[in-house]
Amino acid sequence: MTAAGCRVDLVVDIDISHDGAGRVTVEITFDEEVMRWAPDLGELIVTDGLVGWDVRQFVEPTPAGERLRVTASKRFSTLGELAEVLAEIDRPADGSAGLFRSATFVGSRDGARVLYDLAVTVGLDRPVSGLVNPATADALEGELFGLPIGEIEQRAGAPLDELVTLVVRATVPQGAGSLPAEGVLRLNEGGVRELRVSGELLDAEVVAADAEAERLAERASRGARIAVIWWVVLAAVVLLVTAIALRGRRRRRGLTFR
Repeated sequence: MTAAGCRVDLVVDIDISHDGAGRVTVEITFDEEVMRWAPDLGELIVTDGLVGWDVRQFVEPTPAGERLRVTASKRFSTLGELAEVLAEIDRPADGSAGLFRSATFVGSRDGARVLYDLAVTVGLDRPVSGLVNPATADALEGELFGLPIGEIEQRAGAPLDELVTLVVRATVPQGAGSLPAEGVLRLNEGGVRELRVSGELLDAEVVAADAEAERLAERASRGARIAVIWWVVLAAVVLLVTAIALRGRRRRRGLTFR
């Protein structure tokens, strides 16, 4: 009997703020069938070597039983640290390239706008067996996954590399993307895929300065209008006073000459 529903889902989230700092979060979900094979799986997960990572486990009930969700997150302050954190997710012992080949994050300014571009390359030539530390086999009776790979594939009804799905997601200011856009990636399918995410953020200081400049310009313009109106009124008053004065003189002259 096969268990075609057997699956391990791997999701990597990269969240970057406007200053280039951020957090990487890895979420691994073992479905109900995996938990039936290894009900003590949570106890076998070793996190001692994950320096700086915040690791948590959640056992969640489902209609088909229970699934185990493991999350690990780590903050970074610079682009160099981002690349290092991604490398820690899959660092092959033989020194070969891991899942994450590169990550670039660039910010540029266009007036009051700050544009952000993130590019992450993912290599899909890594087999699932290559993601497991060989030392783990010592705790699993000499087997990487506790059972011979052939037996796992027979039970699951699918090759091992098809049992693990991968999704890479990223967010930058006012921008988000996913690799792939729909569906999931399969390991060991070959090639390199790239996730590109762009965002745009209005620079608060520039916007504030522009707003202040507009306010001052509006005030100056309004002041000019007020000044014009004032001079018009003043001229009208002067004309009125002059007219009254001239009229009075005429009256006095009239009275005098009569």
